Amino acid sequence: MSFHALFVEAVRAQADLPALLRERASDVTDLEQHQFEESYLAFLDEQIRLSPRGPQWAERLARRRAALLPFRGLTLLRGLVQVGDSDFTVEIDLTTRAVVHWEEDEHDRPA
Repeated sequence: MSFHALFVEAVRAQADLPALLRERASDVTDLEQHQFEESYLAFLDEQIRLSPRGPQWAERLARRRAALLPFRGLTLLRGLVQVGDSDFTVEIDLTTRAVVHWEEDEHDRPA
């Protein structure tokens, strides 16, 4: 199975993801395999402690850290799905083929 097909299958199977993300999963871009190492977790810890973008951002980083910690050193598949004014970043465990973390970034796009 290709990484694209695996990503689409995993996202569409995850019922608690936003419907628009599941519907547009095949539009994934920036699909890549990667690993989270101790240095990234340390970076998250520092950003959470410093909270340079405020408490909501620190909470978001804490959720990210908690979700990704069990996958430290393991290869995950990450993809980006753009839907309207939102970018969804999705992390998938290649072993279980399940979504382990996702985030939505909303922003204004130039007209």
